[in-house]
Amino acid sequence: MAEKAPHKPRRGKNLIEAERDRLRAILNSMEDGIYIVGRDYRIDFMNRALRSELGNGEGQLCHEFFGHDVSLCEECQHGMGSFGPDVRREWHAPATRKTYELAVCPIHEPDGSISRLHLLRDITVRKQLEGKLQEHSQQLEAKVAEQAERLLRRDRLALLGEIAAGIAHEIRTPLGAIVTGIKLLEKGCQGQEEQTLIFELLTRETRRLEKKVSEFLEYARPRHPHPGPTSIPRLFDEIRSILLTDKALLGAVHLEVTVDQSLSVWPLDGDQMKEALLNLSVNALQSLQGQGHLWLEARATDDRLDLLVRDDGPGIKHEVLAEIFRPFYSQRTGGTGLGLAICKEIVDAHEGRISVTSIPRHMTTFRICLPRPDF
Repeated sequence: MAEKAPHKPRRGKNLIEAERDRLRAILNSMEDGIYIVGRDYRIDFMNRALRSELGNGEGQLCHEFFGHDVSLCEECQHGMGSFGPDVRREWHAPATRKTYELAVCPIHEPDGSISRLHLLRDITVRKQLEGKLQEHSQQLEAKVAEQAERLLRRDRLALLGEIAAGIAHEIRTPLGAIVTGIKLLEKGCQGQEEQTLIFELLTRETRRLEKKVSEFLEYARPRHPHPGPTSIPRLFDEIRSILLTDKALLGAVHLEVTVDQSLSVWPLDGDQMKEALLNLSVNALQSLQGQGHLWLEARATDDRLDLLVRDDGPGIKHEVLAEIFRPFYSQRTGGTGLGLAICKEIVDAHEGRISVTSIPRHMTTFRICLPRPDF
């Protein structure tokens, strides 16, 4: 009698059932909660960890058992593609008073249907730690803000004291000369020539005092630039013309102005930038004392404009460079020390930066770097 051939369908079914049992055993051994929901929104499987946590909900509608809004089931079943990324969200379970991270991904069943595998991970401790961390972070931010305000207040008071000392120092000399002149006139024992000299002194010192007060007010004035398309070649031509008209200041200094041929307009406040460049140029001419060279240069890239003022005068000592933009700092007799401070205020208001390099008796360069504003 011939041997019967093995029943292949039965054997294949046994292999599928064995593999499914093995998979269930793996899922039941996991500490995270796992459940599978079919296309009918019912729970087909819950692993041991989840059943011990929430009870057995196999056969029940997913949203009814877990207390979800039915729209979440629609999101899991239809809002996620078969091969799309996992859906992740957080869920707080009223029954256990715990917070879980819920991850959902598709499962392609052997019969061609698509189920959804859900993984619940207890993140209660993590959320508590995150809450405490956020609380500590907010407290730290509040302390930092308080400390910053305290430091800012201290800096303001220090600056106010420095400004007050600077003003007092600057006006003391002309006021003293004026008071002396008035006392001499009160005596009335001078001749016509002496009175003329005293009146000249009073006029000169009054103008000097007026100039110092004007410079201080100019420094104290808020800087609110109004950037607009400004012709850089025209701006430099205007500065050249102003400098050339002051023959006493210019002397025999050779003035050279260079603007990139490709540079036409740049968005900036032309009046304020002219003031800054004139301040730098006048300082350079005063240091040259009528001899040497002064170079003004403008060059640009796609996102930056560089404005340079160079001279080959005596230069600036290295230990002084860090102080020259400080208000009321001046090494020039009769100077208020506000010119460079005003330049820095103008450049800062344009969100740019100003810097200086100096090689004594060779070259001193002030560089204004302006970014192209975004309109």
